Amino acid sequence: MERNQKNRLNTHYISTENGFESRTNLLADFIIDATGLDAEVKANELLNDLVIRYNLPLNSLKRLTVSNDFEIKEMRNEKDERGQTYDRQGRMYACGTMTFGGPYAAVDSFLGLQYTALRSVDNLVKAKAPGINYLNGLSSLGQWWKWVTNQSPS
Repeated sequence: MERNQKNRLNTHYISTENGFESRTNLLADFIIDATGLDAEVKANELLNDLVIRYNLPLNSLKRLTVSNDFEIKEMRNEKDERGQTYDRQGRMYACGTMTFGGPYAAVDSFLGLQYTALRSVDNLVKAKAPGINYLNGLSSLGQWWKWVTNQSPS
């Protein structure tokens, strides 16, 4: 991969099939590298360990099963070993290709990732998670202004 005189990327792609080598040059403005991405749960050691250790169900595409709010409900901790209910519940959420086949088809797109984040935050607000508020345009604008003026986010 190299930049040309017009600052575009010139990618040299070489493939070998049946002993024959073919070369392709691809001219592009940008490249998104997703090589090596394998979204199957068993291909990721952390996810596979979670599935095995906590006996998590997989959906029909062998990905994590999540609720409409993208929570892995089986990971919720509500009671301790003695059966006492916790004041605050721990919750786990998942998004992206590891949840493909779940409640939202475009979960692995940029818009899908934004949507899953919004649904997860809304669910945390409903659960009265401390310090979490609904996302809205005004608060987003305020946080953007802090970023522009090099201030710490709140």
